[in-house]
Amino acid sequence: MASCWRTKSTTIPAGAAIQESSVRNTFVFGPFRLDALQRRIERDGSPIQLSARAFDILLALIRQAGNVVRKSDLIAKTWPDGGVDENSLRVYIAALRKALGDGHAGAKYLTTISGQGYCFVGSLSSPDQQKPAPARSNYSHNLPIHPRQFVGREQSVQDISDRLKAQRFVTVVGPGGIGKTTVVVSTGHALLAEFAGQVYFVSFGETSDAALVPAIAASSLGLAAGPNDAASSLVAFLRDKRMLVILDCCEHVIEAAASLAERLYKEAPDLHIVATSRELLRVEGEHTYRLSPLASPPEKAILTAASARAYPAVELFVERATAAGGEFALTDANASDVGNLCRRLDGIPLAIELTAGHVGTYGAGAMVQLLDNQFNLLWEGRRTVLPRHRTLRATIEWSYNLLSETERVILGRLSVFVGGFTLDAARSTAGFEEDDNTVLAIIDSLVAKSILASNTGPQSTRYRLPDTTRAYARDKLAASADVEAMARRHACYFLALLEKLGERDFWAVADQFGNIRSALAWCFSAQGDREIGIALATASIPLFFRLSLLTECQLWATRAIDALDQTAGSVKHGLALHAALGWARTLAGQFDDLGIASLSPALELAERHGDLPSQVRLIDRLHLLQLFSGKFDDALGTARRGEAIALKSNDRAALARMRVALGISCHYLGDVAASRLYIEAALSRSGLDVDEELTLDHPGRAQITLARILWLQGYPDQAMATVQKAVADLITVNHPIMRCRALLWAFDVFYWAEELASYEHLIDGLLAETHQHNLVALQIVGEAMKGIALLARGATDSGIPMLRSSVEKLQYHRFGAVAGLCVPLAAALSAAGRGDEALDTIDQAIAQSRHCNFLMEMPDMLRVRAETLARKAGSDVVKAEQILEQSLEVAQQQGALGYELRTAISLARLLQRQGRRQDAYATLASVSNRFTEGFHTRSLKTARELLAELGPPRSGSLAAS
Repeated sequence: MASCWRTKSTTIPAGAAIQESSVRNTFVFGPFRLDALQRRIERDGSPIQLSARAFDILLALIRQAGNVVRKSDLIAKTWPDGGVDENSLRVYIAALRKALGDGHAGAKYLTTISGQGYCFVGSLSSPDQQKPAPARSNYSHNLPIHPRQFVGREQSVQDISDRLKAQRFVTVVGPGGIGKTTVVVSTGHALLAEFAGQVYFVSFGETSDAALVPAIAASSLGLAAGPNDAASSLVAFLRDKRMLVILDCCEHVIEAAASLAERLYKEAPDLHIVATSRELLRVEGEHTYRLSPLASPPEKAILTAASARAYPAVELFVERATAAGGEFALTDANASDVGNLCRRLDGIPLAIELTAGHVGTYGAGAMVQLLDNQFNLLWEGRRTVLPRHRTLRATIEWSYNLLSETERVILGRLSVFVGGFTLDAARSTAGFEEDDNTVLAIIDSLVAKSILASNTGPQSTRYRLPDTTRAYARDKLAASADVEAMARRHACYFLALLEKLGERDFWAVADQFGNIRSALAWCFSAQGDREIGIALATASIPLFFRLSLLTECQLWATRAIDALDQTAGSVKHGLALHAALGWARTLAGQFDDLGIASLSPALELAERHGDLPSQVRLIDRLHLLQLFSGKFDDALGTARRGEAIALKSNDRAALARMRVALGISCHYLGDVAASRLYIEAALSRSGLDVDEELTLDHPGRAQITLARILWLQGYPDQAMATVQKAVADLITVNHPIMRCRALLWAFDVFYWAEELASYEHLIDGLLAETHQHNLVALQIVGEAMKGIALLARGATDSGIPMLRSSVEKLQYHRFGAVAGLCVPLAAALSAAGRGDEALDTIDQAIAQSRHCNFLMEMPDMLRVRAETLARKAGSDVVKAEQILEQSLEVAQQQGALGYELRTAISLARLLQRQGRRQDAYATLASVSNRFTEGFHTRSLKTARELLAELGPPRSGSLAAS
């Protein structure tokens, strides 16, 4: 630890001065790591909370580590606007010592040099000598960005963190605008390490529909579930997980939020919950943390600028007033007025911010008089409002009353927007009685007065009303004659925008989806317009799929379909809505009859009106859903029906699609030869651009299917070349759902060829993408693939649990081909000595496959069952041999030479252990000699080595090349 001593004119550290500290931006001392550029300090990898002033003081001391920094220099550096004395500095030094644990357990970082200043005496080390802090990108949380400006809430974060660890369920209660969201987001960041990154943020702030609460929570955690089963899906997902879930902004959907929170608390024993609300949820397990206002000066206090800044409310006021750009400085003359303002605003951060934005115009003294007069009148005149609204409502109303009448009218109209909106949206919706110049001037004025926020991003400027201001303005709009007209104009604006943009320009409105959701909610409300709602739901379908909002797609499509009969909606709308509902259920992993029942009416509509292209698209979707749900015979019939329609329409691209569908169906049913005929027929169509025409499911669909067939038929080199080219082409596809599906379909070729080492990085990328876009069903399949890859490189301890978990989830979703994933799982269990589990797993898979005619992997299922029997103590060798012979017979019937070789190797080894070397040699050679390529693949190398063990090469034996 460095120490300080004085000479006549200067103070220097013992030993050489630490010159490097003045230029470094990252400093490590004890368990702390400070990043000056990111303005972030961590303790053992977890962020700790410091106010902006405290951070600046600590950084200044660290940059002069070992040297005394005079008090006057610290004040000048930290408060460049002046007007602060040493008392304020002492307050921040005390806060720093508390945050660093200075003086506890022997730790010493700051020391006071009497009469001069302060010195940082901690031992600094180079960042590269320390274990780096956990990379934040490794965490899978969805927390908003950590707040940079954080005044007076450090202790609250610590208290809430401690209570959560001890009590599991904490509701942060306080009036609107007091900073509940900021505090819980900061708490979430502080607890990332405690929960291994498993911290998730759920905001109900942009919905007024309580029915959406479970679905929004499920979507925020990456789950795709229907509106009716979202809560159950959440419980099933969270039941055995240790996570922290933040439920933010519960007050306006409190019954639904309370019900969901209580159920999660009861049924997920390792789940920790922190909620924010203006009132208690009043449910079992809830512990309350009442967020206090920021500390303000007491009434009638005589303040100086220095003593006033010791109070967090004043510190916030000064920061916001300075940021507003007005000519404001805290002085001894106005300190008492500022203290009075903060106290009269009850220390509520939002109220302080709204007020501070105007202080440069009116002055602190005049604002006190305005606030006192109007505040008292409003308090006396608004006794009927809810208590939690009174203080903030009074503050907002005071700001509102500073506006002109025209500004008030436009502000009320703008409250129809949820989240961000464009200038064009504002003019089209709010300016129906005023000209464009007037609307533009009013919007500029509202921005200048901090009522309306603006943000210039990569697209056009977006405007946004703070939620509390919007709520107040919304009440004003509801009391006016404009309310219905605004809702209608708002919905019509976004309907026209979506219809104009089309599918390719969806990014232009993606950030305004809250407005589309709000418009849909109004359309299907008691006061809404169902015809606009049907058209808007239809126009929103591409956006739903692009944003992977599958649950919401189902919700609004269902409501629009229900309204079709009431409004005599168009055939075009009905066809699109039914198709979207069925396809959304499919992609969300709901492989059930409801999805089929949704696609069937759309297909009937297309047939009734002779729409052949729509029929082909719908049949392709129905075919895929039948495959996913395990209706393999039905899928074959559907594909044949589609082929007939395509032939009738003389549409070559449609015919190619249907022949790919037929090829895939035959593949699942174990008819390898027929599958190849259909796929090659599709690919050989003269003039057909396969990459563009065969993209209804995903690009490369035909080529990847062909690669799978080639491997099964015993052409591993051709299979790998085909699939590698298809995968290389997929990397540039800008469509998450299509790309992920294609990569999953390609996986088996790499797995069969035992080439997963070159594919595992693609699985990792796929998992990141499915998580990002909430493609839950695809993510589960991807996790299964990852588990298989782990097993392939010997990571049994992690591979088996991951693969087993994925299989169980897919069984829950009724995924038809889940039996195929049981093959590597059973094989791994058997190899790990868990024979009974392996037999149960593979027997269930075989029974399920026979029930639904999923024969594609039957030879491999039988092989693994036989190997498991042979490996068990007291094994039934005769039974194992019979099953292996059955596996060979099934593979021969299917034309699956690749599977024949796997089984032949297993049977040869079993016969070898019995001393039947000649039978073993004959069995293996009869299969391996039929290969004409792939002699460097692992399976054929294994066969060649085993044949060498069994006896001398005979005529016609496997080539050694």
